[in-house]
Amino acid sequence: MKFKFSLASVLSHREVLERNAEIALGKEVQKQVGLENERLNLLNEYKKLVSVRGGINTNSAERFMDFISYAQRLKELVAMKNAEIEKQKERVEKARIELVKKTQDKKALEVLRDSQKAAFKLAEKRTEAKQTDEAAGQRFKSAM
Repeated sequence: MKFKFSLASVLSHREVLERNAEIALGKEVQKQVGLENERLNLLNEYKKLVSVRGGINTNSAERFMDFISYAQRLKELVAMKNAEIEKQKERVEKARIELVKKTQDKKALEVLRDSQKAAFKLAEKRTEAKQTDEAAGQRFKSAM
């Protein structure tokens, strides 16, 4: 007789839910990395702009004001990216928590399946031993 886990379909569904949670976490982490790269690009552009500042012709007030406005805008964009990154970190953490929950749900069923399988094998061994003992007893009685 073969072991059949009665909750196999539930376990299969939980495995699908776990995979979906893994994919969702991966997407959220990917978004966070993208935002961090965008922030890094903005910071590099700001650093480059500040390092070039000495080479800018400050005789023209209009050009100088453009330079200041652009530098200020880069600072604002970096601050906005920092806020976006913080929100994204929260989404990543929620996705991570969801994945842990899905993994725990699946693991609980796997533990149940394994314990039922072990109990099934033990019962099967006992049945075989009982049948062997009965057959040996029958032989012994017939030999007497």
